[in-house]
Amino acid sequence: MAFTANTMFEVTVSDSVRNQTQNIPGKYGTYSADTYTAADCDAGQLCTRAALIPNEGYEGLGEKYSNNNILNGNTWYMIAATNGAAGGAYGDHTGIYAFNNYDVNKASDGQGNVWNVGANTLGLGLPGGEYGDFTEIIIGEQYTFGVGNFTAAPTMGTSLYATIANGKLTPSASVPAAGTGVYFKILRSKPVNEGITYWGDGYVLEAARTLEAAAGE
Repeated sequence: MAFTANTMFEVTVSDSVRNQTQNIPGKYGTYSADTYTAADCDAGQLCTRAALIPNEGYEGLGEKYSNNNILNGNTWYMIAATNGAAGGAYGDHTGIYAFNNYDVNKASDGQGNVWNVGANTLGLGLPGGEYGDFTEIIIGEQYTFGVGNFTAAPTMGTSLYATIANGKLTPSASVPAAGTGVYFKILRSKPVNEGITYWGDGYVLEAARTLEAAAGE
């Protein structure tokens, strides 16, 4: 497994307790021509839904189902978000999700066997082919990401915004151009601890959307 260093994701200010569909399960990778290819997923990786995952144990049960499978109701193959418009949703919902890990450390032998090895959870990635949780980005909510989630480290006071490109955040000093769709305002940096141990600095971002996308609601 190969994950990017210093990635993380934390819901910082949210209405997610009441909005129960904001968190969904899924597997990360690529998806093309109805074929899913597993890949490792960093904490905070920005994703979109590609297709529903077949309900395990009920594969190949008839042509009236997609790919001859009974599909799970809300469990998805997730792929990297191409840009801020990739989610295809308007209003407060974005259709863009961040991998949000609640699990423990895992080790894999590359042969389909995975073991839990430890208790730390902050910044852990999702091994390819494993199920994980993904949190939809909601306009106006605040989230904390690690420096590894950016294509370049933000400079506080200069990097005021961040756009989405291939699942990562790109810092910018300028308001994103019309047509960008979902982007983030970089509000502040803060130290992040796991237990009593300093983990590193995180960046608190507020989700926003360019106006012309919101007007198309």
